[in-house]
Amino acid sequence: MDPTTLILNAIPAQYALPAALLIIACKLVTVFVRPPAATSAWAIPFQIVTMIGLNVGWAANRLQVGKTGVMVPREVAPAAKAAIDAAGVPRVVRLAND
Repeated sequence: MDPTTLILNAIPAQYALPAALLIIACKLVTVFVRPPAATSAWAIPFQIVTMIGLNVGWAANRLQVGKTGVMVPREVAPAAKAAIDAAGVPRVVRLAND
């Protein structure tokens, strides 16, 4: 069992609704508030809110503290990857078809 499930199962039944509302509120913050710069005083609180909002794995927002994403149409993705590689910018996540 993953840690998130263990933590949620440990919450007493009478606190389930407030806990769920806290998770939903944190998720909404991460949806509507742009992540701060990595050097900002708000970076660590935002990451805590992100963690409470269960923004992990496939649910993680594209924009994150200290990271950026380059969105391009699929048909030009190979050219964009080549341009990034040619510029010497390391790609943190490599897809299986790279």
